[in-house]
Amino acid sequence: MAMATKTKEIKPDLYFCDSPGMVYLLSRRDISKAKRKTIRELQNLKYRYNFKIPFFYIMWISSAILLLNTQSIWLHIPLYFLMTCSMVGLSILMHESNHNLLFKNKHLNRWTGFICGLPSLVAVSAYRTLHLAHHANTGTHHDPDNMENAVPKSIPMVIFFYVFLFIGAYLYLFHLMIKSIELADQKMRRQIITEYLLIVMIFTALFWFLPFHIMLHCWLIPLIIAAQLTNVRGLAEHGLTTGDNAFTETRTVLSNRFVSFMMNNLNYHLDHHLFPGVPWYNLPKLHSILQEEYKAAGSSVYRSYTAFLVDFFKVSKTGYIPDVRLIPEHLREDVCG
Repeated sequence: MAMATKTKEIKPDLYFCDSPGMVYLLSRRDISKAKRKTIRELQNLKYRYNFKIPFFYIMWISSAILLLNTQSIWLHIPLYFLMTCSMVGLSILMHESNHNLLFKNKHLNRWTGFICGLPSLVAVSAYRTLHLAHHANTGTHHDPDNMENAVPKSIPMVIFFYVFLFIGAYLYLFHLMIKSIELADQKMRRQIITEYLLIVMIFTALFWFLPFHIMLHCWLIPLIIAAQLTNVRGLAEHGLTTGDNAFTETRTVLSNRFVSFMMNNLNYHLDHHLFPGVPWYNLPKLHSILQEEYKAAGSSVYRSYTAFLVDFFKVSKTGYIPDVRLIPEHLREDVCG
C-alpha cells in the first residue's frame, strides 16, 4: 500500500500467535487525502434517520401492550426481546447525541438525547462528560472508561472481565453518576444534577401511578436483559485490545443486519472511534473505505459476537496478558503466517 513507506513497521503482540508478522503503526494522518475527503462527506447529518427514535418507542409500547394482553409464554419471550432491543437502540441514539449527531442545535440535541437515555436511567450530560473524555484518552490511564484502570492489582484481570460480563452495566450506572460530577465543570455539573433529578421524578411518578407488574414486565425485565447485552457489547468494544494506536485500541464486530439495525451500527466501534463525527447510518460505508488500513494495522474486526466470546473464553483459560490484542482467527492467519 502507498502509505507503507511512510509508517513504522511493528511486530504486534497477539493472543494465539507465537510468531506474528509485521504490521504498520498507522494514524489517521496515514489515510489518503481522497479517502479523508470522502469521509468528511459522510459526516453530513440526515435528520430523517432520527425517526428511528419514535420507531423504537412505538415498538416498545406496542410490545408492552401486547405482552400485557396475552398469557402465552412463547409470545412473551419475543416481546421481551423487542422491548429490550428498543431500550438498547434508544441508549445508543443517546450516545449519538453526545457527538452532536442527532441535531445541529445543541439544546435540541441534548434534550432528544435525554429522552433516549431515560429508559436506561442515563443522564445524557453525565454520559457526555465521561464519553468525550473517553474518546480523547482511549486506552490510557486518563480514560474514565478504561476497565484495566479500575482493577486493583491484587485482583486478576480475567476475574474482573467476568464480573464486567455479568454486572458491568449496573456498576457503570454508579460510576457514571459519581465520576461525571467529579469531572464536570460547574455548568455541566448543574445540568447533570438537573437531569438525574428529572429521572428520579419521572420514575417515581411512573411507579406511583402504574401497577408494579406493569413496570416489572414492561421496563425492569427488559432493562435487565438490555444490561446483559450491553455488557457483552462493552467487553467486545474495548476488552483485550492494545492502546497507543488508533487502529488497535478498540474493536469492530460486524455481526448481522438485524443486530446492526437494532444497535444503530455501534458494533462498528473501531470505525466510530476513528471518526466520531460520522453518524451511525454512515458507519458501514466508513468501514468499507478503511479496509486497506485495517488489514495493514492488524485491526481487530470480528464477524460475530459469538466468535468474539468463544475467543474470550479461550483467553480466560490460557491466561490474560496485559497489552496483548485479540484478533479473530481468520485475521490471525494473515498476521501469523
